[in-house]
Amino acid sequence: MDQLNVTAGAPPAGFRPFEDREGFIGLTGPFHWRENGDGAVEYGFRADDRHGNPNGVLHGGCFTTFMDTVLGFEIIRTTGRRCATIALDTKFMSNGKVGDWILGRVKIRRVTKSMAFIDGEVFAEDNLVVLVSAVFRVFSPDADIVRPPGGPAPRIA
Repeated sequence: MDQLNVTAGAPPAGFRPFEDREGFIGLTGPFHWRENGDGAVEYGFRADDRHGNPNGVLHGGCFTTFMDTVLGFEIIRTTGRRCATIALDTKFMSNGKVGDWILGRVKIRRVTKSMAFIDGEVFAEDNLVVLVSAVFRVFSPDADIVRPPGGPAPRIA
């Protein structure tokens, strides 16, 4: 049986890996992050053979998993509270290929006492490939501010 190529090129300058590599995230990542200078955070990963499908392009599930993960990280970073996905609407605009740097940008639209509404865009290299819109359940605050392991510092307002 052929082995999968999971050794891809280095991420672009400034990207740092999340330390969380357990469970499902560990199977699909590693995911990376960087601050872009205006306080926003960009997320990314290098697509490898695990992310492909039989059609020679990236599987839609790799984009969905990536965005579900980083949207949640952004809510945690912004609120300091744990969250869970309620709905994730994904629109596939184009595709990517093995070896591409996959970049995610996110924007929180609104946070209430128990809900967060957030959008995202995914690029394969410079090509827009996916648009997402999501609703998350935001749980009651814990005694300590939550921070994704190895992720960007919280920006609690």
